Formats: sequence, C-alpha cells, structure tokens
Amino acid sequence: MNEFSDALIDTGKKGKIPKEYDWFGFLIGEWDILYSDNHGTGRERQVKGEWIFSWVLDGTAIQDVFICPSRAERQIHPQPDATWGTTLRIFNPGTKAWDIFYGATGEAERLEAKKEGDDIVLTETAEGKMKWIFSDIRDNYFLWENRLFNEDGSSLLQCRIVGTRRK
Repeated sequence: MNEFSDALIDTGKKGKIPKEYDWFGFLIGEWDILYSDNHGTGRERQVKGEWIFSWVLDGTAIQDVFICPSRAERQIHPQPDATWGTTLRIFNPGTKAWDIFYGATGEAERLEAKKEGDDIVLTETAEGKMKWIFSDIRDNYFLWENRLFNEDGSSLLQCRIVGTRRK
C-alpha cells in the first residue's frame, strides 16, 4: 500500500498550475469543521467533522478526505447519515477552471470550479442547479455553503461548513 500512497500523494504543486489559478492551494492541510444543516426548519443540527487536503498526482491536483462526524466525534455522537467522502480537483488548462469529482457511498458528483470575485464556486455539471461555494477565505478559516438554485435566481441553503485550520 505504501507504493500507492507514495505515487498518489505529493508535497506540492511543482509549478504545474499557474499561480492565478491556484485557488485551492490554501486548503492544503487539516481542518476542523462545523457542519450545519436543516436551517430554518426547527431541526437545525451541527456536527463536528474533519476535512483533510493534499496535493496529489505529481502536483497537478488536490484531493481531500471529508469525514463527518470526525473520527473522534463518531465515538461520542454517532450520526445516522455519517459519511466519509473524497473529492479530486484537477486544474484544466483548456477551460481555465477546475474539473472536480466527488464521491461517497451512494453518491457521486461531477462539478466545475470557477472564481467569482473572491469566492470559489463549484457548480454541478448535470443541471447547474447545485453550487458549493467557498467564501470568506482566510489563512486559517473558510466558509463553505451548498446551495440549490431556483430558476428565478433565488437559492435554498442545504448546508454550511465553517472550517478552521488545525494548529
């Protein structure tokens, strides 16, 4: 298994992604997250999780492991919809965007990421109605929201994550 992880994981992007398109590099490392959903329903929920990011594929991509609840939190507060997922983000020099693939048990999504002002917006490619938005990006903090967009431009918040970098 060491051969696989040695071939997959990399120490950096190695200059293969132009600096102006290195939108996800800030994520490299370990993050504690607070996941919340069911906003405005009276059934609001907050779950502690973890999100771990690494350069992969000879520094041409970023992959993550999303664990919610976190490994420690699962022992204390198990959740019926607990998930381990992974996302692979690969810069596409032809489109100047990132091609993204997310997978977890029973779920797979294809997305495309583009910059919109200071935000990074990931749009699912099948219908374009779901967007995952990184905003308020700082060295040790970010806000991430999953929104369902209606034809009139309004949106419904599906879930929100507040990420803080582990020390």
